[in-house]
Amino acid sequence: MKNLKYIFLLFIGVFNAQETLTLEQCYQLSRENYPLIKKQELIKKSEQFTTENALRGWLPQINITAQATYQNDVTQFPIKLPNVSVEPLSNDQYKVFADVSQTIYDGGNIKNQKKLAQAQAEIQSQQIEVELDKLKERINQIYFGILQTDKQLAQLQLTKTDINEGIKKAEAQLKNGVIFRSNLDVLKAELVKLEQREIELKSVKQSFVQMLSYFIKRNLDENTQLQTPEKTLIAETNNRSELKLYDAQKSLIETQKKLIKTKNTPKLGAFFQGGYGKPGFNLLKNEFDTFYITGIRLNIPISGFYTKKNDLQLLENQNQDIEIQRENFLFNQNFTEIQQKNDLDKIQNLIDKDDELITLRKSIKKASLAQLENGVITTNDYLREVNAEEQAVLTKISHEIQYLLTQYNLKANLNN
Repeated sequence: MKNLKYIFLLFIGVFNAQETLTLEQCYQLSRENYPLIKKQELIKKSEQFTTENALRGWLPQINITAQATYQNDVTQFPIKLPNVSVEPLSNDQYKVFADVSQTIYDGGNIKNQKKLAQAQAEIQSQQIEVELDKLKERINQIYFGILQTDKQLAQLQLTKTDINEGIKKAEAQLKNGVIFRSNLDVLKAELVKLEQREIELKSVKQSFVQMLSYFIKRNLDENTQLQTPEKTLIAETNNRSELKLYDAQKSLIETQKKLIKTKNTPKLGAFFQGGYGKPGFNLLKNEFDTFYITGIRLNIPISGFYTKKNDLQLLENQNQDIEIQRENFLFNQNFTEIQQKNDLDKIQNLIDKDDELITLRKSIKKASLAQLENGVITTNDYLREVNAEEQAVLTKISHEIQYLLTQYNLKANLNN
């Protein structure tokens, strides 16, 4: 049973050591954990509250008023009638009443207020999406930076193997008195330089891993494996959030135009006013009494027409400004897209040449190792060929990572 426990713990350790992440997972995790994403929920709640407030415009509107007044004169009969006594109204009068109004037709004003809240929420949401889209390029830089350092470290180990092979040959020659110790030390010094480079590369990788951990809120270490993305076909469809933002802004302007128009349309409503006061509606009765009045009210606003034309023109100016922003954004985006596509063609051609060069360098290095063993060349000559092959491989690694980075930046540029 104890052995089974150790086996289980070993399995868990191996599983954790082989944890693999993909680029798409990093995109998703960085988005989910980015602080700005929390604003999306606030925007939804604000839209809900604003919409509910607009719809409450259909509920009866109630005002309660109380007043006490004193006036210097009151209405009195100018003549006196025989056997008729009419008590004049008191100079002090009191009234408390409720005024209830119910909208029957508002010209579409409440409906447009609801659309206005939705349009404003959509703009705020798309503004956040614009910022979230920028995360992809930041993740790309970190992700491919880790991949590049991994490949460089792997190549460094191969180079160390070549140097160690040379050291073995040189030690045999030194033992036989064929070469001087300084020739052997040249290779050992190069091995120390490679170990220094290894320390630097591991430090660079650690920095990249820490940055990626910070973005995706997961504990990563040097054992975490990142999957190298495949070369992909880039769709030409442009799904950038900026374009959706411009559409949302134009939609808001159209709603604002409708609100300006509905502000000047006739409004129909029912009303009821009832209360208690002195006097009531019967002015000949100088005492506290109840009173009420009800009916239909038609309201035709006129003053809105004074500014309607200018208000609509201001919105049209904003509409044109949005179109200019859209054209400017597409111009810059297309310019970047042309550069990135040209870079992809150039880098692919360089990779093809890298393969040719590496094949030649490997052949030359292999021959130089045999020449070193036979004493035809020195350790310096062998080291030069080893470094030349390593540089050719590192250049190809750089080109391959650069190609993938450019391709996925292009993909992010179109938000595909």
